[in-house]
Amino acid sequence: MAGAKSLVVYSNKPPASIKVEERDIPKAVPGTAVVRILAAMIGSGYGYLISHEVPGFSFPIPSVYGNNAVGRIVSVGPDAVSLKEGQLVAVDAFTIARDDSSAEIIVGLMDTGESKAKKLAEAWRDGYWQTHAVIPLENAIPLDEEVLIGKHGYSIEQLIMIPRLSVAYGAISNIDIKAGETVIIGPATGQFGGAAVEIASALGARVIALGRNRETLAKLKSAITRVETVVITGDVEKDAQAIQAFGLADAFIDFTPHTVHSEPSHIKSAMLSLRKRGRIALMGGMAGSITIPYFLMILKSLELRGKWMYTRSEIRKLVKMIEVGTLKIGEGAGHQINGRFQLEDYETAFQTADKHTAWGTSVIFTP
Repeated sequence: MAGAKSLVVYSNKPPASIKVEERDIPKAVPGTAVVRILAAMIGSGYGYLISHEVPGFSFPIPSVYGNNAVGRIVSVGPDAVSLKEGQLVAVDAFTIARDDSSAEIIVGLMDTGESKAKKLAEAWRDGYWQTHAVIPLENAIPLDEEVLIGKHGYSIEQLIMIPRLSVAYGAISNIDIKAGETVIIGPATGQFGGAAVEIASALGARVIALGRNRETLAKLKSAITRVETVVITGDVEKDAQAIQAFGLADAFIDFTPHTVHSEPSHIKSAMLSLRKRGRIALMGGMAGSITIPYFLMILKSLELRGKWMYTRSEIRKLVKMIEVGTLKIGEGAGHQINGRFQLEDYETAFQTADKHTAWGTSVIFTP
């Protein structure tokens, strides 16, 4: 008997073939949990991604997309020893093969294009734009409902920020940002860059936030402590001087998005503004190349590191930060829900998500 609904993508070649289907509620088998999805994020540009073949974003078709959700466990496999029916969880989409950690995918969004990752994606081809999702046990991140909702007063919808913040935490952990340090983050006005500003500040660092959107920079500065802002002009030297007016920085985190196709000027400006033995983390999605100031890297002993996503321990540490109150979320932290939609309203939902790309904004399915 049908009791579940899924938004299924049958073709991502224009015109896309997408429809809402009724399905049976699945049962958990060993190694899995079934989660009733209560809120699922709709990223800006996702409507385009599921209706066009975009290089770097391959995923099995047909499938259910959606890679960021909060839900409640319906059933667990017999090998589950901690997770229980009815438990509130953040649903992690970053999935690593259990027998080979080199194979990694983001369920409901992309594989890496490598053969092992593609095989893993075939097994976990359905994401979270549905009422009931089957997920690996380790992808259910327990949430202390009594603390988060009872004590802090967060709504379930506000908890949807956890997976997004986890990506930013992965960048900060990658170069070990510490209290008292100064970190440059740019672009900081997007959803992930802005999240990195929040976490760096929560950890006690001072942030120099870079961006072109003055309004969003002003919101960041007013909502988050220890934040300075610099508007990117495109003039490398001028922008470097503006950054250096706050003193040399200990680290730089870059979140250049995949929509940028030419080398952004702010990367070199930030590199020029690092002190000796500064650290650089690349966490964006730009497909192009950047120019590295080779001799500067040598003279200053700069460290450059790239990272995709985060570790399991990092997302759990991020959740603990929210539970103990070190990191705030919700309206008081500058976050807002800009649209709530049923699966059947997916066209309007995608259009709305495209309009809300700045830090703190969210558009969700509430299936």
